[in-house]
This record gives sequence, C-alpha cells and structure tokens, in this order.
Amino acid sequence: MTRAGPVFGDYDQAALDREYNNREKVPDSAEIAERWMRRGAEARSAMSCRLDIAYGPHERQKIDLFPCAQPGGPALAFVHGGYWHSRDKTLAHFAAPFFVASGINFISIGYRLCPEVGIGDIVEDVGAALGWVHENAEDLGVDARRLFIAGHSAGGHLAAIMCGPNGTPPGLIKGGCSISGLHDLEPVRLTYLNETLGLDQDTARELSPVERARDLKPGAQLNLPPLLLTVGGEEGPEYLRQRDDLEAALRAVRQPVRVVESPGTNHFTACEAICDPSHPLSDAMLRLILAPGF
Repeated sequence: MTRAGPVFGDYDQAALDREYNNREKVPDSAEIAERWMRRGAEARSAMSCRLDIAYGPHERQKIDLFPCAQPGGPALAFVHGGYWHSRDKTLAHFAAPFFVASGINFISIGYRLCPEVGIGDIVEDVGAALGWVHENAEDLGVDARRLFIAGHSAGGHLAAIMCGPNGTPPGLIKGGCSISGLHDLEPVRLTYLNETLGLDQDTARELSPVERARDLKPGAQLNLPPLLLTVGGEEGPEYLRQRDDLEAALRAVRQPVRVVESPGTNHFTACEAICDPSHPLSDAMLRLILAPGF
C-alpha cells in the first residue's frame, strides 16, 4: 500500500521509489548491460582466465580470476551490482582487460542473492571471498599484501562496507572504490525494493556504511583503507547524498576518502568510467593500486 505524505526526507512514496528505480531513470539500461555482457564474453574468449573458483559451498560462492602477465601482481576484486537480488559475477568481466593490461589481477566476486539470503549474508559472502583470496594468494598468483576492492551500486555498498569499520581484518584490504554505492540503506528499506530485500530498521542501520562511520568516535585509533567515491553526474539527488554523507562521515573521523567527479554519466555509464583510460576515475584507481598516495 502506498503511504500518504513524506516517507523519507521530503520524498513521498512515489518520489522515493523513482529515485531508486535506476532502470526507469536510464531508458537504455538494458542495452548498456548487454554491452557489458558482450564485452565480458569477448574478454573471456581472448584472455587467460580461471572461472568458477569456489570459496564456499553455494553455487554462487565463486570467483573468476583474470591474471596479469607477471605473477605476484596486485589484485582488484570487483563486486557486481543488481540491488543485491539480481545479476552475477560475469557482469563485471568487461572491466578485466583494462586492469590486466595495467599489470593488475582482476577478480570478479560472486555472492548469494536476496531473497534466498539477506543482505547481511551477502556481506559475509564478500568478506569470505576476500579472506579466501588472501589465504590462497600464492596459488592464485596474487600479492596478498596488495588486495583492493571496487564495486558498483549494490556492489558499491559491499565495497564500502568492506573498507569501513568491522568490514575486514585490519590490513587485508589496501583500498577501495564505491561507484554509485548505496551507503545509507534506510531509504532503500522504504522503497519497493524491500519486498525482495526484507530489511528491517535495525538491520538497515547496521549494514549502512555511513552509519558505521558515524558511530566512530573522533580521535579513534583506526586506519581504514583509503576509499574512492564516485557517482554519475546525471544521477538523482539521493545518490549524490549517499556519496556525500559517507564522505563527510569519514572525514569527520579523519579517515582517507576522496570523491572523483564523473560528469555526463548516469548510474550505469558511471561504472564504465573505471576502465576508461581517459576518465579521472580509472586514473585514480590505478594510482590507488600502483602508486598509493593517500
């Protein structure tokens, strides 16, 4: 049933649903996803890759590895989007050629989906995948000391939470990037999406990277991994707020964070910027991995 009046900030139910309905906001979103899948298939065909490496017993608890030429290089683990309930790890394969050519191992993480499991279980999956990669780095040809994470949309949420308080063991992740990430799950809980996600108020708060950052006390002795934040310049105000609130919360406790602007991109093309050699986001990501200067 649609609620009357504001349900979050100044948004009524219809307006809030529109803010988080990215497929409706981007009419050619299906074509963009098809382009990613086509480019991903080309990458699998043309490049060396190890697919469906299990880190857990579930069929979705697997990773795909695109190794770089030099064994022992750094690794970027990428977490796909799909609002925690759709898509799979092959969606991110289109980005592999750029990073492999730059001497970086590319890993795409698969995870279980809602409503089979809750978002908290998905957070545990991503943490388990990263831990497994770290423990098996030598066999994978990866430098365990240089493991980074990035993600888009729901994957951005997962990347941000891994880089935040209580995300991963200290030192496991060296840096991350959230592309159009959901850092505050309370408005998401109040949209049509929650019929599938099943969030309650307490869980939404616990699993929100911005709330975890706000819970930190100023002066706390904590060294979080540096985090890049970006949002498509043509996205709605809620996604910009999601980015800005997390930046402010991290800066308030003196944790390393940087915003990278992405003008002219929407929710989906913002993700393509990470592997576009002419875009500031790809440059920032390469600098983070190859020449960290935070």
